[in-house]
Amino acid sequence: MKLTLEDDEGTEKSGKLWCAKKNKKKRKKMPYNSNKSEEGDVEEVLTYEEMALYHQPANRKRPIILVGPASCGRSKLHQRMLRSDSDRFADPVYHTSRPVRDGEVLGQHFHFVSRAELENDMANGRLVDVFERDRQLYGIRVDSVRQVVNSGKTCLINLYNQSPKILKLLDLKPYVVFVAPPPQERLRALMGKEGRNPKPEELREIIEKAREMEQTYGHYFDTVVVNADLEKAFGELLHHVNKLDTEPQYVPAAWLH
Repeated sequence: MKLTLEDDEGTEKSGKLWCAKKNKKKRKKMPYNSNKSEEGDVEEVLTYEEMALYHQPANRKRPIILVGPASCGRSKLHQRMLRSDSDRFADPVYHTSRPVRDGEVLGQHFHFVSRAELENDMANGRLVDVFERDRQLYGIRVDSVRQVVNSGKTCLINLYNQSPKILKLLDLKPYVVFVAPPPQERLRALMGKEGRNPKPEELREIIEKAREMEQTYGHYFDTVVVNADLEKAFGELLHHVNKLDTEPQYVPAAWLH
């Protein structure tokens, strides 16, 4: 398409519709590199990415990333996985700018740092996840994920910022699981069990948010788990995680170079 547009530059074609505007300035054509920041490739049309089979080593497990809209049960699945086998699964320790509370152990509950330090980490791409709560920053450093991976355990991350793009920049070959909500009536019943009485528009918003995430980030997802029942969703998630030990999976070829 780009070649056609460039060849016809300066000429008028009647009766034709183009799906992209002509660009008077010819761009140097660059192959897509999944290690580059996508913000730097905004004008590139990404149509193909070379994939290759990868079998994770027994002592270096791929991090499992849970993404999905709010109220879809990500946190419950995350905690259920952690409780199922503490010798196998672990989550990285968050860094936070909030003060230490009574009973909290440095490095066990949180790493306590200054807000300026976390903002610097964010600016330099050292955070896998970051969010703000009660005017305090919380973030997961790449080094914290790497520490869990190097211990031989499977690192579980419940992603809060809902943008898995940065995970493509990791050299740890993450496995991304999209936790999707069930149909509206089932979602209402599940939230009702938690003592919540959601309005119809709240339910529609959750389902619409899930649809938007699939459209925007679906190419980052390795699998989808519909959380219509926590135990069944847990069993399905565990099945996918177990397969990583027994079956090779396709990953971007750039990850293996």
